[in-house]
Amino acid sequence: MGNRTRPRDKVAAVLHLAAGRSQAAAAGVAGVSASTVAQWRKDPVFVAEVEATRVVWERRPHDADALLARLKEAEAALTPGGGGTVVGGGPARVEVRVPAGASPREVERRTARAIGRGVAAVLRQEREQGE
Repeated sequence: MGNRTRPRDKVAAVLHLAAGRSQAAAAGVAGVSASTVAQWRKDPVFVAEVEATRVVWERRPHDADALLARLKEAEAALTPGGGGTVVGGGPARVEVRVPAGASPREVERRTARAIGRGVAAVLRQEREQGE
């Protein structure tokens, strides 16, 4: 894809890198090679968006709306000449399944993963609608 990579594909990679996933996993969801993600990681704007998203992810792991707002900002920053949108509309909901007796850390971990899956699904849906 090279220079023709859509900003929303970069946003998918931003989300996964911010959540601590591997470069290969980020490349997979973005539909590019790991070497492409390695090139993106040399771009100061991309790095800044990953870090800003990581901060939201770490400070507000249960707040899907805050994460979606951050991803919209990331898409705008990664769009040449001004931003598009990742999603539109109201609040986002995700289902979190936690076994009885789970520790607070496990609840937080499962919630963060569910939010990540939900956001990734929204990004995939947006990408499919754009094609």
